[in-house]
Amino acid sequence: MLQSKIILVWMLVIGYVQAVDEQSNIVHPIVTEESTEIAALKEKIKKLESELAEYRKGTPKAVTITTETEETKVVESPKKFVKGAKLILGGEAPEYLTTYYAANPQSLDGLRGKLKANGFTVLATTPILNEKTVITITNDELKKTNTLLATLHVLVNGEHEVLVQNPSYFGAAYLQDKYKYGQFSATLKALQAALGDMYEVNDKFELDDLAKYQFMFGMPYLDDTITVAEGDDLLEKITGENARKYIAYTLELPNGTIIVGHKLRNETKQFLTKIKVERHANILPYESMIKEGKAVILDPKYYLALSLPLLHMSDFMKIASSPEEIEKDIKRAYK
Repeated sequence: MLQSKIILVWMLVIGYVQAVDEQSNIVHPIVTEESTEIAALKEKIKKLESELAEYRKGTPKAVTITTETEETKVVESPKKFVKGAKLILGGEAPEYLTTYYAANPQSLDGLRGKLKANGFTVLATTPILNEKTVITITNDELKKTNTLLATLHVLVNGEHEVLVQNPSYFGAAYLQDKYKYGQFSATLKALQAALGDMYEVNDKFELDDLAKYQFMFGMPYLDDTITVAEGDDLLEKITGENARKYIAYTLELPNGTIIVGHKLRNETKQFLTKIKVERHANILPYESMIKEGKAVILDPKYYLALSLPLLHMSDFMKIASSPEEIEKDIKRAYK
């Protein structure tokens, strides 16, 4: 991991300087020329940081990406979208998982029909931004998880592409130690039958770190949920006539938990454009879960970072008010 290498090199620099100080026991004056060793270490840091920057762009120079499916180099399709590794079911667990799979464009009606024909239930079709509409789907394999993985969002991105959440990626995050690589092969096979050839995107994260995902120190984990409502009448509130403008769908899971898909206000959804992630509009609708008289959501600081692994702190600073706005939008449905 490049970040770990950079930290290690910095530790070497600090250790070298401290060793020189201890040996000489002298307070050094300001030095105008760096030693050859320190200069070399700093040069190595610059090189590693450059490689890390290239990786975050998604097309690292001379880097072969080992994927869920096969080992391949990222190539570009000038007509539609950048194609990463093609999904081929089976194989060993990769180091990195793709957050989404991209496929060639289809019409909304045609795609809905293919999804239904391949065992999915279409829960809702939700416009998110201009020419960006999300189809929310489920199937028996997903529902049996009794988690937010019970649904997947499929984005029809205008005439450019179709983009679907990778159940392996979100399964590794949501199921934690209960997740086993390859357990959603049936769902991926069904998606492949409906969408056609599917390709990885640049958004990836290390498989081994997804179970304990945290954006940075002090930020929330998966279990740091937010309670948005309490009471015995929560289901009535989100299924009544007045709730239609707030609710996109509901889904009852085998253990009795109910997933609720929420429509956010147009102003709230603009965070997607502020940080230029319109392509990932299928992180919405935002979902809550009703169980034992409580409605809870994943902390947006967790969910947005998990869903957008290429973004930096500076990007999230641009939408610092968005987590609170999302929470407010969801709470209004339970009033």
